[in-house]
Amino acid sequence: MTDIEERPNFYENQYLEASDLGAVVTYSAAQLARHQLGGHRWGIALGLDLREVAGPDNPLDVFVQPGYAWDGFGRAIVVSEPAKLTGDLFTAIDAEFVPGNAPRAVEVWLRHDEQLTKGPKPGFESCDQGASFARVHESFRLEVGPRPQIADQRDPVEVGGRTFDAARTLTTFDPAALLLADTSVPHQMFPDDAGARWLIPVGVMMWLPGNPGNAVARTPTVIERSARSRQYCGVIAGSVEALGGHVRVHDRSLAYSADVTDELLWVEGAARIDGHARIYGHRLELVRAHGENPRIPFHVARVDDVTTKKLQLVIGDSDKGTNRLAVGPKNGVDAQTGDDLYAEHLVVTDQARVGVGTSEPKAPLHIPADGLEIGTSAVPADNFYIQSNTDGPRGLRVYDGDIGAGTHVATFTRTGRVGVGTTDPTSVLHVNGALGVRQNALYMSGDPRWSSVTFNAHHNASNNDWVFPDLSKPAVTIEMDNAGGWPRFEVYSTLLNATSTWRSRFRVSGDSGDVGMAANGGNVGIGTYAPTVKLDVRGDVRFGPIGAFVPVAAPVGVRVAWGTVNPSAGVISGAGFTAAKLSKGRYRITFDVAFPVAPTVVVTKVFGGLSVNADNAVRPLENAIVDQILDNSAIIATCDDTGAKADSSFCFVALGPT
Repeated sequence: MTDIEERPNFYENQYLEASDLGAVVTYSAAQLARHQLGGHRWGIALGLDLREVAGPDNPLDVFVQPGYAWDGFGRAIVVSEPAKLTGDLFTAIDAEFVPGNAPRAVEVWLRHDEQLTKGPKPGFESCDQGASFARVHESFRLEVGPRPQIADQRDPVEVGGRTFDAARTLTTFDPAALLLADTSVPHQMFPDDAGARWLIPVGVMMWLPGNPGNAVARTPTVIERSARSRQYCGVIAGSVEALGGHVRVHDRSLAYSADVTDELLWVEGAARIDGHARIYGHRLELVRAHGENPRIPFHVARVDDVTTKKLQLVIGDSDKGTNRLAVGPKNGVDAQTGDDLYAEHLVVTDQARVGVGTSEPKAPLHIPADGLEIGTSAVPADNFYIQSNTDGPRGLRVYDGDIGAGTHVATFTRTGRVGVGTTDPTSVLHVNGALGVRQNALYMSGDPRWSSVTFNAHHNASNNDWVFPDLSKPAVTIEMDNAGGWPRFEVYSTLLNATSTWRSRFRVSGDSGDVGMAANGGNVGIGTYAPTVKLDVRGDVRFGPIGAFVPVAAPVGVRVAWGTVNPSAGVISGAGFTAAKLSKGRYRITFDVAFPVAPTVVVTKVFGGLSVNADNAVRPLENAIVDQILDNSAIIATCDDTGAKADSSFCFVALGPT
């Protein structure tokens, strides 16, 4: 078992030696050191700041101000008056002097020092001159320069007969333990060596190396670095008991607050937490001033019930719009009051209104004209954003891509127009692009040259071909355009067994006025959906300039064959027949298509040539008669004025059922 210091014990008539009196001092010093290191972290207790003072002939002197500290061996260090950092401390730095080099930031350290003083009076000397001193002068020493290694800053401590760096006090005996960050070890064996090193950082100064060098004023950056480098003492405790119901955390360089409130912990200054902060069963409350009355509720609380878990943010106790949550950066200080000023980029009011980019939201969600981006994809085309802008007339617009770099998709103007693919719609609904509009299987597609309204088909995006979405079904289209260079209205369809092959069924030429139908097969029915011939009219037909003429209605369909034949059986005019001369004054008319039954044939003779007016030479007795009627032919006989057969021109009409 390692010995530690013994507590001296005295009795009557005891013979006291110098070691007995020394044990009293050693024991007292050790217990004080253990108390210092057990309840505190080593470091600066008060003072010991660096101060720059203009010296004689205006060189700058740097002093360590009076103060108190103790080191990791529990030794008190007292600086009772300002201590100057003299030039001899910087000899090693001046040795590196190179003309033109800039000033250097130099660390300043404080350490314990002691000297034996007050030797024996003459005649009382002993052989052991080293022990013949009646006093130990405890003081301090200043050092400067970098100490990059821990071993250069402090000597190891001794515990259980083993020496190691103070940070490894716990891990040396228990590898699973943590490092001792504060390095205050109260159970160590304190060193007998008065020169044991433990440096306390007190700040950073500026030194210009030279021959000799000199101190220069610190920059703001070095002043900040100096403040961060100082090591202050701290309190080590597992419990802090409040006296009078309050524990005060206070910067001792500032005046105490005069306000008295009922909280257990008073932190008179900013607070920092490098870890989790948990509030159990209560709320985090933000109060404007100590004496605020009534206290307006602004707080954050966890509010749970049987079924839900809720984080409640409270902004006031009313819904008048006067209380709100605002998010934004600090953007200055009020020149009159000195209060910080803040931008309000996000505002939530007590009336359940949210404003983004506006301090006065007028709706449940109010965002600026710059708009809203939707989507978080790394592929910009997978995202969308919405803006109110003047990319065309003022309107609300949707773009694909990231905000500011997307492609326009749709526009809603303030005049009530909607544009798809256009930023300037000219109608209530304006769709730009050959793909057009779709309603289930009905499409409106095309461009200013070629446009269609189609069932089960539409133009492609280049407007140079058709797309058939469902080849199991036929398609029908109405074309309205000038694709042929003239205004056109035309109807096409595909076939049941060829669903991608178009056939024209009806056409109107807007330029000539021509109307055509059934050009690619099929019949036309009027009064019927099942026409049996090319034109099947079920009912009367009116014709003439004002529709005054009505043909005789026939009970069945009527077909006509007619013509004019010359004396040699040559066809002068007519259709639906051929003619042949059988003998003198006899001709056969053969119908191109036989009638179902023998038709009615009417014939008359032409006196002379067709275009000749014979006047008084005409013989009314000359005539032509029908000699025979068959379903496919008829025989015609012509005669002279005596009734004898004679060759002659004649005209005929044959009427029969279809």
